[in-house]
Amino acid sequence: MLLVFNSCTNFNRAVHTKKSGDLEKPLEGFLILFVETDNEILQLDEEFYNKSIRGKFNNLEHRRFRDHLASATRYTFDAVKTFDSKDFFEVHQDYSFEEFNTVINDSDFQHLLIISMRNNMDRGEFSQQNFQVYLFDKGIEQPLWTGFGYYNQGNIIRRPAAQRLSNRIKRDLKSDGMLM
Repeated sequence: MLLVFNSCTNFNRAVHTKKSGDLEKPLEGFLILFVETDNEILQLDEEFYNKSIRGKFNNLEHRRFRDHLASATRYTFDAVKTFDSKDFFEVHQDYSFEEFNTVINDSDFQHLLIISMRNNMDRGEFSQQNFQVYLFDKGIEQPLWTGFGYYNQGNIIRRPAAQRLSNRIKRDLKSDGMLM
């Protein structure tokens, strides 16, 4: 008899990463934004915000996972100050692009880490998610770094999924020279 065990939160390193720019100084802090969208994030402008971020980064649907992700990222990136979006934005409230930018620009962090969940396919007891990650300097519309292909088979509601995703993101940022 053969028994096979598979973890429910088996994130691998990103399939691809792309470093589009260099940091002037080591990454000191970032705001974590989590959204579910099938749109590719090529730039952080008003059109993209309205299509893919507005109403999604602070919705009720993924609040539990966002809380787990913020906690896991704070722990994983211990030397880097991480900021939770709920500390700046009310849950389940609409923000125009101008309001969003005002909050971002008036904050102490220099970067945004946008984690986008795509292909959330329900397969009965199991679901499969594909996460893409984008690091933006808050003054530049194009991402400095992109990681594509963090796959998870399992339930994102559970804390280990957020912890493993955070660990893989840190490992990739470090290997691409975005973290010291």
